[in-house]
Amino acid sequence: MSNALELQLASCQEQCKRLEARLNRLLESITDGFIKVDKEWCITNVNPAAERIIGSPREALVGQLLWDAFPDVKGTRFETEYRRAFDESVPASFEAYYAKLDLWVKVSVHPNEEGLAIYFQDIGQRKKADVKLRILERGIESSVNGVVIADARAPDLPIVYVNAAFERITGYSRDEVMGRNCRFLQGDQPDPALGQRIRRELDAQRDFHMTLCNYRKDGSPFWNDLHISPVRDDTQQISHYIGILNDISAEREYESRLAYHADHDVLTGLANRHYLERRLRQSCTPSPGQPQRIALLYLDLDDFQSINDSLGHEQGDRILIEVAARLVQQVRRSDTVARIGGDAFIVMLPEPDDIIAIVERLLTAVARPYLIDQRELHLTASIGIALHDGSGAPDQLIQQADLAMYQAKRRGRNTYYWFSRELDDRVSHRVALRSALQRAIDEGQFELHYQPQFHGASSRVVGYEALIRWHHPERGFIPPGEFIGLAEETGQIVAINDWVVRTACQDNRRLMDMGLGQLPMAVNLSPTQFHRSGFVEAVLAMLEETGLPAALLELELTENILMDSTDKAIETLSALRQHGIGVVIDDFGTGFSSLSYLKHLPIDKIKIDRSFIKDVISDHRDAAIVQGIIAMANRLQLKVIAEGVETQAHHAYLSRLWCDLFQGFYFARPMPFDDLVAFMREHNARAHETDLAQPDASTPTILLVDDEINVLRALTRTLRREGYRILTASSAQQAFELLATEEVALVISDQRMPEMNGTEFLKRIKALYPRTLQILLSGYTDLKTVTEAINEGAVYKFLTKPWDDDELRLIVHQTVREAVSLHDDTGRGG
Repeated sequence: MSNALELQLASCQEQCKRLEARLNRLLESITDGFIKVDKEWCITNVNPAAERIIGSPREALVGQLLWDAFPDVKGTRFETEYRRAFDESVPASFEAYYAKLDLWVKVSVHPNEEGLAIYFQDIGQRKKADVKLRILERGIESSVNGVVIADARAPDLPIVYVNAAFERITGYSRDEVMGRNCRFLQGDQPDPALGQRIRRELDAQRDFHMTLCNYRKDGSPFWNDLHISPVRDDTQQISHYIGILNDISAEREYESRLAYHADHDVLTGLANRHYLERRLRQSCTPSPGQPQRIALLYLDLDDFQSINDSLGHEQGDRILIEVAARLVQQVRRSDTVARIGGDAFIVMLPEPDDIIAIVERLLTAVARPYLIDQRELHLTASIGIALHDGSGAPDQLIQQADLAMYQAKRRGRNTYYWFSRELDDRVSHRVALRSALQRAIDEGQFELHYQPQFHGASSRVVGYEALIRWHHPERGFIPPGEFIGLAEETGQIVAINDWVVRTACQDNRRLMDMGLGQLPMAVNLSPTQFHRSGFVEAVLAMLEETGLPAALLELELTENILMDSTDKAIETLSALRQHGIGVVIDDFGTGFSSLSYLKHLPIDKIKIDRSFIKDVISDHRDAAIVQGIIAMANRLQLKVIAEGVETQAHHAYLSRLWCDLFQGFYFARPMPFDDLVAFMREHNARAHETDLAQPDASTPTILLVDDEINVLRALTRTLRREGYRILTASSAQQAFELLATEEVALVISDQRMPEMNGTEFLKRIKALYPRTLQILLSGYTDLKTVTEAINEGAVYKFLTKPWDDDELRLIVHQTVREAVSLHDDTGRGG
């Protein structure tokens, strides 16, 4: 029995030794450091990894107290965690820095019956990486350049990170951009070519750089110097894209200023010789099959040096600045005005069809008096003209114009001279036209056509306007725009105007004698004739000669007549009024005279220029101008006549604005005298007032606007049963015409229409008809556009397609009730 026990005991001991050996081999093989301490804090075991990490051999540690082997851990987290694990018999895990060894370790402490098992691993590299990462993150966050990171593996490359500089540059916060594609920075209407280029570069999977215009959150543009780089993972697959944004708007502006100063004269701000020569070379390069024609005007001030000598260079510079401004005012946007030194200027005309008119305007502008320090100075200029017709070197053009300018000075100054034979031909044509014009005056080639003017409320003819026509024996009818300006410049306009006034008076007297009414005849008056001495007496003499009462003559003058000698002009107008002659301001709103004179002018009517009438039913700006003119005229007790009234919508809309009189193709075209006689006889014979059937005023009118006829039919079926009066339009223009003629309470419009979108259409309606409410109906939702329209008051309600009939009827009912209330309140408010 004893032997058996001994054998069993020996076997157990042997097994324990094998287990201990296996455990020791396991401890020695693990990469984590291991220290075992007993309940007396004595170190009983240390594995090789611990020796390596700590830098001390096992023999120097085993048998020592933990606190003696590592005295520097006292009072640190190491001691706190060890004692807590020992006292509470709970495991502990923590990271700590051991200063003595400059070592970051991750420690796991496990209590057992024998004491503590302490495992630790060197995490210094990870900590260094963390520090490096934090430094990099801090560097990115503090960078002045914007940084954006997009996920290359997710659909549409969503943004996953932006730094503070990105927020500052773009105005967008992190939360606002996370998950979006960067293309939103390109604005509401991105450039397709730009998008294609970016996609090509991304598909190439390489770094690329580009400069593009982006837009901040507030809509302001900025120039973005953009660098984009792909980021690859361990498998060399692209996982992210990093974009570096650099706002170079200031640099661009600075470069623009440098470029501007390189191309412009410092004193006057005009182009300089360098810019002119470059523009000239570009313009003289012809397109295939289309040789470029360019005229060059070389303008030199006459005897300018004497002004510099007498007044000094400072005053001379002020005159040069004023001359430059006057030259710019007299040319077109496509023309180039340059100062090439001293008192020499060059004007380049890329479309030289009206060179003569431009040259004479320039000479007139330069010759106007200059007021310098309460002193009035007079100056003239000489102009040389050279023409490039596609042949010859463009560099010679300046020299040719310069030579022509000197020839002009030799011819007496304050004139011009042609270098080109082709332009000589143009002068010959002008001379020929002037001769033909004189022949027309002498031979009576002119005739008058008359356009009736109507009273809006009664539709009765209340007057006529005499319009000149030149019936050339070879060219046929020549439009007034081709010869009136020349006649003004040559002074022939005086004889023409005399003939027009006399003939108009004679024909109006004939209408009286035929029993066709005593109505005023309006005649356009030339500024040249108006400012002539003895003008009033000449008009009175023609009235006496023709036997026409003064009250039946109206003289139409433009606002620009008042620009020169305003006091004298008012005196002349007063004299006309004293004799009973009517005075009308023609083309009102297009001139440059001050409105402050209007209250002093002795006039009877103002005529609204046709340029404001053309789009008055659809353009809220024209409508506002017309409404303002009519309201102002009514306050001043002046009659208003609108010319260019071509449609019934024009007439209805202007009548609603209390316009008095109308003239235009809608009523009658200009006609020869015999046709006018027939027209007036027919007009007087028929009834002047027609009662039009009007809808019940108590029935609200709804206007439906949609380019799909099926939608209009469906809406009409849904709403007509509610008792509304329904109008339909398939386009914005049709809708504007209906609105001009009908009292509409509510407009329901589709968002997508070919002419303009629904929100823009309803904005115009809001401006033109503030008492009409609007509902926007759309099959898609552009929340930004719709929200802006609602906030601006252009959209009262918004519904989506397809609509629910019950919901539609309810909303329409509520909106119509509000619109009717708005109409009633406005009506009571006057």
